[in-house]
Amino acid sequence: MFLDSKIAQKFSIQHSKMSYVISHGLGPYFRDLLIKDIKNCERFVLCFDEQTNNQNKKQLDLYFRYWSSQKGLVVTRYYRTILLDHAQANVVVDGILGAFRTDGIDISKLLMLSRDNPNVNKTVEKMINDAMKKVNAELLNIGTCNLHVIHNGFKAGTTETNWHVENFCMNIWSWFQKSPARQEDFENIVDELNEAIKKTILYFSSTRWVLLGKVIDQVLKQYHVFREYFLVYLPSKQQKQIQNNSRYDNIKEKEGPLVHLLYDELCDLYRTVLLSFLSPEHVGSTYGGALLDIDFKLAEKQLPTKKLQIGEEARRLLVDVSASDCATFFHDVKMIYHAIADNLKKHLPLKNTFLKDLHVLDPASRTKEDSADTMIRVGRAIPKLLSNAEINRIRHEFMMYAAETIDQSWYIKNKYHDSDGNNHTEYQQIDYYWNKVLSLTTSFGLPKYPTLSKIVKNILIISHGNSDVESGFSINEHIVTENRTLLSLSSINGLRSTWDAIKFYGVGSPHRVPIKIDMVRAVQKSKSVYNQEQLSLKSLADREKEQSEKHEHTNEEMKKLIDRENQLLSRQKGLQDEQKKAQLLAGEGRQRLDNALKKADIIDAQAANALIGAGDEQVKLISDEL
Repeated sequence: MFLDSKIAQKFSIQHSKMSYVISHGLGPYFRDLLIKDIKNCERFVLCFDEQTNNQNKKQLDLYFRYWSSQKGLVVTRYYRTILLDHAQANVVVDGILGAFRTDGIDISKLLMLSRDNPNVNKTVEKMINDAMKKVNAELLNIGTCNLHVIHNGFKAGTTETNWHVENFCMNIWSWFQKSPARQEDFENIVDELNEAIKKTILYFSSTRWVLLGKVIDQVLKQYHVFREYFLVYLPSKQQKQIQNNSRYDNIKEKEGPLVHLLYDELCDLYRTVLLSFLSPEHVGSTYGGALLDIDFKLAEKQLPTKKLQIGEEARRLLVDVSASDCATFFHDVKMIYHAIADNLKKHLPLKNTFLKDLHVLDPASRTKEDSADTMIRVGRAIPKLLSNAEINRIRHEFMMYAAETIDQSWYIKNKYHDSDGNNHTEYQQIDYYWNKVLSLTTSFGLPKYPTLSKIVKNILIISHGNSDVESGFSINEHIVTENRTLLSLSSINGLRSTWDAIKFYGVGSPHRVPIKIDMVRAVQKSKSVYNQEQLSLKSLADREKEQSEKHEHTNEEMKKLIDRENQLLSRQKGLQDEQKKAQLLAGEGRQRLDNALKKADIIDAQAANALIGAGDEQVKLISDEL
């Protein structure tokens, strides 16, 4: 890293020291910088998700998505990790709100939550929104992660038939993944067949159904090699049991603000699905929410079998298939398309006018006639962001923006020709474009578009998916590995915060991270902070031990008292039984005395009198003891 420094080349540090430097020095330092950023921004989005880590604990990862004044872009930053025993909604909410209180983060600045669709996360959103209402704030709700909606839509279609393609793909991957010997055998067969195909066997994730087509395409290209391996090579070898593997390989969605394109992309997707099995006349030029009103189950609107969209390769292979099998195949294809369309129709937010209005942020919408009205609607839709006076200024600022002379380089990154002579345009990220626009000033040096700035910066931070948190899971796999399950929460947070800071400040390179005096001081103090924490933990452990010992002593005393009480109760019961016997004895004596007096039998009378005396004496003694 520092090739020109002899000092750096000879530098060494013990792993224990490096551990507390990161966990109690660099990590907290970088997190404090992030918190300072969050306190200075207008609004922020909280992204969260949880998974079970290698410590067999629920690891809740929190991220902030906000407009960075330092970068002039929308950024997603790792905030902190919270370890949970159970991930019920109230536990998750307590963890989030507790972290905010500890770090002094104003919950009223929270714009929205970026989350997956599980019911527990819906409850989390409701509970946090209830907490925000207590401080006169509320969340912006645009629904769940639409990427998961799309994936689930395709899952519904794929699982509608008995093809079980997904199981086939996953079984092939599982067979080879954990066995280097099997991988080598497969690669040798590829070489023996002189096949110019990829030797990599792609992994299919059950939560990424859209990418199943890519995996299937690879499997089809490798299919004759698989036939050779499983039908020729393996039968000649000792059979081995398939080894399952559940390792998750994250698939990263496109980064950068895309929420302004989300509505149009979802519309195009749904139209594409409908046009795959419906006649173009039935779909027509329908767009937006009206697409959801199309009845795609009408028999007369279905495409004929020969026009169903199945891909040319599949159509070519059907030439050698029997007529009955072809009929079954096309019937299944229609079922798949219907299931996908039905699922997407139920869950796509194509009637969400707020999402639809966000296209106004696109540079191409700048000069459209109704764009000013659209921007006003967007400004009104964000809870508690703008005052009435600011809303009144939107039209004026937008009209000025529409008449502005915009440098083409602000929204076009590159233009080029491909090998076929086709023209291509590569566009800048939308936050790059708006950072340029919002940096314009008046002749007095004041911001030219203060109200638009407030709207745009807090719209572009809206998350179009939860990929940032999910991609962090792969980082967790590298940090909390199977042989590092004893990592403390401080170490996990320190490592993740440092990792995030290297990406943010150093663009992925540690030596590019600016070294400031506060960082040096944080590292210098890390040992004392670590020692102080250890003393606090020891003191806490001692108190817990003392309380435990007191509790055990109290339990012992209580046990003795209970035993003594049981003994007394047992003795009492015994005495009561003896008392009853004595009373019966005295009663019997009195009965015999009455009979003796009636018979004038002096001897029986004396005996009865003695019996009465003995019984009464025994009753008296027992009564005194009781």
